[in-house]
Amino acid sequence: MAEWLFEIFSEEIPSRMQQGAQDQLKTLAEGHFQAQGLPFDTIRTFVTPRRLTLLVEGLPLQTPEKQEEKKGPRVDAPQAAIDGFLKTTGVPREKCLVQETPKGNFLFVIKQEPSHPTREVLPSIALSLLKEFRWPKSMRWGHLSMSWVRPIRGLLSLFDGEVVPFSYANVDASATTYGHRFLAPLPFEVKNFKDYEQKLRDHFVILDAQERRDLIRQEITRIAQEAHLKPVKDDALLEEVTGLVEWPIALKGKVDPQFMTLPREVITTPMRVHQRYFPLLDSDGKLAPYFGVIANIQAPNNQGKTIVIGNERVLRARLADAQFFWDQDRKKPLDNFNTDLKTRLFHQHLGSLFDKVERVSKLSSRLAEKMGADPKTVVRAALLSKADLASQMVGEFPELQGIMGRYYAQAQGETPEIARAIEEHYWPKGAGAPVPEAIPSLILGIADRLDTLMGFFTIGITPTGSKDPYALRRAGLGLIALCLNPRCNFSMVDVLEWAYEGYPWSELTAPTIKSKKEAVEDLWQFLLERFKFFLRDTQGSPYDHVEAVLSVAHDNPTFSELALRTQALDQLMDGKDGENLLVAYKRASNILRIEEEKDGRLYEGSVSKASLIALEEKTLSDTLETKSPEIQHLVQQGDFIKAVQNLATLRPYVDQFFDKVVVNTEEEQTRTNRLHLLAYLRKTLHQVADFSKVEG
Repeated sequence: MAEWLFEIFSEEIPSRMQQGAQDQLKTLAEGHFQAQGLPFDTIRTFVTPRRLTLLVEGLPLQTPEKQEEKKGPRVDAPQAAIDGFLKTTGVPREKCLVQETPKGNFLFVIKQEPSHPTREVLPSIALSLLKEFRWPKSMRWGHLSMSWVRPIRGLLSLFDGEVVPFSYANVDASATTYGHRFLAPLPFEVKNFKDYEQKLRDHFVILDAQERRDLIRQEITRIAQEAHLKPVKDDALLEEVTGLVEWPIALKGKVDPQFMTLPREVITTPMRVHQRYFPLLDSDGKLAPYFGVIANIQAPNNQGKTIVIGNERVLRARLADAQFFWDQDRKKPLDNFNTDLKTRLFHQHLGSLFDKVERVSKLSSRLAEKMGADPKTVVRAALLSKADLASQMVGEFPELQGIMGRYYAQAQGETPEIARAIEEHYWPKGAGAPVPEAIPSLILGIADRLDTLMGFFTIGITPTGSKDPYALRRAGLGLIALCLNPRCNFSMVDVLEWAYEGYPWSELTAPTIKSKKEAVEDLWQFLLERFKFFLRDTQGSPYDHVEAVLSVAHDNPTFSELALRTQALDQLMDGKDGENLLVAYKRASNILRIEEEKDGRLYEGSVSKASLIALEEKTLSDTLETKSPEIQHLVQQGDFIKAVQNLATLRPYVDQFFDKVVVNTEEEQTRTNRLHLLAYLRKTLHQVADFSKVEG
């Protein structure tokens, strides 16, 4: 058994694309080896800022022999059909086999594909990997027609220690690769993966991303502890820096004390977002005047000091700008910034940002009244919610939108609820991110997203395929996360109509403006689709469970109600009671469907107790008569867990019924009554979910 080592060496790969590239390379490689029928033990992939590497272990030296069977026409088919088959396969008639099938005797050709050296197959696999690979963004260079994320500078391909020759992008595959750009820029040859990994390390490159990640974490922690400090936990920054360096070295820098009076986020944003520094905290959890920086170079102490001084100088300049913006922005109240919003477009067909603020204020007021909150607080927060977008600070550091609004609101004496809502109405900022608990923040966040979604959907701008330039999918998921709060006990369809009514559609000039009914229906269906993804990702609910719940929910359900109902169904179907109840349901439904089609009628009438004969059907009828109203009441009260628990108690009675009772008896009245009983069972289960949608 042998290994294939394949490296694509290029200019720097953006950090954000590296993990996806590593995963994609593995998936593509697995697919090609399986398609070739080539067995392997393991496939591993690696990525650094300048290389994407594939290692396939346990490959045979020869491809396995293949036997391919092709079915042709019947032996008595027209001669033209037979001749066409023989021409396609390249086999004479006398070498065809005749095999008997249920549909007659057919011609078959069995072709043997001999074994080949695996080395001969690998060039085509390598070229396929290069051609089929897809980057979020790619580029062309020189006069080449092919593209890659960055220009390819080298290809390494070794099978069983020998070069597998092929060419791509005017680069020939070889046994040569490169080390660190600055510390070891000259090329060197390798023999196999073990040699490759060790020589890369000798040339200041750590191949494994997880090793680099762990080393960065350890080194930042080390320099922090040496100063009796601790680093801020920031997995996103750690991941990004891992993709920027091949030989991480941690250094500690200092923040000028004069800037430590700035808000914490104003200091850390230039550190993290612009410079990729790691902020450090003191023992009380307060921001310390120090930071950790990862250098992609190993340098003597004096040169290390030079690197630190350079980074301190860059940060000092950014914080000096931030200090200026902080001082200037606080010279005028937030309300004055709204004037500037009148000249800033929300969208060319949906008005200015100031127009949006006014719409969100009105919508927030209606939501506040519906939810029993103070409309004055919510409206004031809404009026100030976008003001900081016109501030100099947010103009320079867009990541601080909302955060600076909170600081400026506090500085001018707004209430804590208003200041908090200005920041938190942007929450959640992503999947799994915190959701605001304060009601004014919640209402403002809902109103903001409703206004955005309804505006774009009404003018016909919706997500298509992988394209979503206005992040409407994210807005939809954020809206759903907010509306799961139990205080959001309003009909989603109603508030969608409110959002539509907030726009002055007669004054706007969009090429397409949908009617209220069409826009509300389109957006509601979009949100329901997002809801399925949301529940799958947050509580692990299968799509079919959500479908089953949506099929029986009333016309205007709340998202919190749908989530609780789905969660209850999940719990039921995780156990044996749910599995057996589903089997019984499908059996009952199949009987009803067949008999209703045969008889041309629906069996939905009342069950006649006088026509009940067997003990098992009497018991099931009595149980349903007791449990069905209880389940209905529990569903109306929103206690879905107890409702499904009551459903589970039906299981033994349903089992006994099907074990002992023949539904399609010859006595017509008894048969009809038993079909009505099955329909009653189906109706009872449908109070919780449509079990026909649940996959067994």
